[in-house]
Amino acid sequence: MRPDHSETPQLPHEIMQRWNVAPTDYLGGRHNQHWLVQSRGSRLVVRGYSPETWDDIAYELEVLRQLAALGWPVPTLVEPPTHFAGQTWCLFTWLPGAPPELADSSKERRARGRLLAELHESTALIGDMGQRGGFCRSDDLVGDPELLSLVQHYERVCPAEGHILRWHLDQARESFERIDLNGAETLVLHSDFAPWNLLLRDERLSGVLDFESTHLNYRVADFALAWRGDQDEILDGYQEVHKLTDLDWNLLVPVYWAWMFLGVKKGIRAMTSGALPSPNFDWQIKHLLKHSGLVGQLAPPYPGRAGNQTGATLE
Repeated sequence: MRPDHSETPQLPHEIMQRWNVAPTDYLGGRHNQHWLVQSRGSRLVVRGYSPETWDDIAYELEVLRQLAALGWPVPTLVEPPTHFAGQTWCLFTWLPGAPPELADSSKERRARGRLLAELHESTALIGDMGQRGGFCRSDDLVGDPELLSLVQHYERVCPAEGHILRWHLDQARESFERIDLNGAETLVLHSDFAPWNLLLRDERLSGVLDFESTHLNYRVADFALAWRGDQDEILDGYQEVHKLTDLDWNLLVPVYWAWMFLGVKKGIRAMTSGALPSPNFDWQIKHLLKHSGLVGQLAPPYPGRAGNQTGATLE
């Protein structure tokens, strides 16, 4: 639900003046803010990147540029980025359309899986850009000794929730150690290929949005927020375009679990420094405990706390 007008963030006057735009609607955003604007009769979108944005904005903009050149309907820059009041601001093209009406239906999921495979065919053609600043591959993420140390500390403070996090972190680390990663394919990911980031117009794709976390990772890592551990039709649709290898299947659950630890280190750090009383990891725990469909076939179930072998029940 959109907040009332008194709570709606206002586009800075300086930005409106600089680009000669007039805001017509606030579009929201989780980390970054977006405004629909008018400029000489055309609709455009202003994005204000969060002051806390820790990744490489130039990387995202280059991915968008190359995908647009390959024919994908993605937002493209209208003016070079500008800096004001500690933030980076960008002016993008506006894309028409609306998310799928039957979002998250079995049919929609299969179609989205096919579309993700087609997108990967294009991102595989993107030139060698290296890794995006602030990001790393899934195995490096869970292999971080500081992350393990902080999760172990969190387990001492919050035993039930901490045990779930630490057990899954251990399982992911051990899985990556067993797998020969030399043959694993890496490519540029979208990173949140969810229905609300796709636009359709007259039943045709008119927009792919939200590349704010695009980076280099294993191919199957892009399933983390698309598949979410239980939307198996997405993988079915994907395989209609691109068959997954045995190595891909072995990586599927470890990279999914690794994704759940993005931001965990930052949250526990804030707790230990006194900036936060206790971080809320309910979202991560909910997804880690999913054990239906493919997850049930590919990974052991969470056994519960020590001495409790009844499943995911918390003591």
